[in-house]
Amino acid sequence: MASTLEDHSDPGTGASDAGAPVIGEGQKLSLSLWLQLMKCTKEIEAGVGGRLRKVHRQSLARFDVLSQLHRFGGDWAAVGEISSRVMTSSGNITALVDRMVAEDLIERRASPDDRRSHQLRMTGTGRAVFDEMTADHARWVDDALDGIDDVDKQRLIALLIDVRRAFEETKSESHIAQAAPGETR
Repeated sequence: MASTLEDHSDPGTGASDAGAPVIGEGQKLSLSLWLQLMKCTKEIEAGVGGRLRKVHRQSLARFDVLSQLHRFGGDWAAVGEISSRVMTSSGNITALVDRMVAEDLIERRASPDDRRSHQLRMTGTGRAVFDEMTADHARWVDDALDGIDDVDKQRLIALLIDVRRAFEETKSESHIAQAAPGETR
C-alpha cells in the first residue's frame, strides 16, 4: 500500500524521518497527481471490469482487444499493433489472444507479408459479444463519472491530454539522452 508523502517528512522543516529522502514541493505535487491518477484508474477499472465479468463473463482486457479490432472494421490487424493499443501488458497479450481464439471470439493467421508475424480479426461470435457489451460498458463508465459535470469532464480531458503529452515528451527526451555519443535513435 502506498503511503502519502506527508508520512515521511516534518511539514515545518521539510526534514525527513527514518532516513527517507527529502522531496521537493514540485515533486510532491507530481507524485500526488500520479497517485490520484492511479487510484482513479484502479477504481474505475475494478468497477467496470467487475460488471463485465458478472454480466457478460468477459474481462475488461477482452473487451479492449475486441474494441481495438472493431476499429479495423473487419480487416486483419497485426498482433503488434493491437498489442500497442490495448491497456493490458504486452506479456499477457499472447495468452489472452490464445484464449480468445479458442473461444471463437477472434481468429488469427500468419501475416501474408511476413510469416513470422500474425494478424487478428474479430469473428462473427466476437462481434456479437462485443456489440452486447458496448452499450453496457458506455453506461457503466458514464455512471462511474456521473458526479462530474460535462464542463469539468471536458477540462479534465484536456488536462489529461497535456499530462500524456508531457510524459511522452519527457520519455522521448530521456531516450535521446540515453543514446551513446554519436548514436542516433
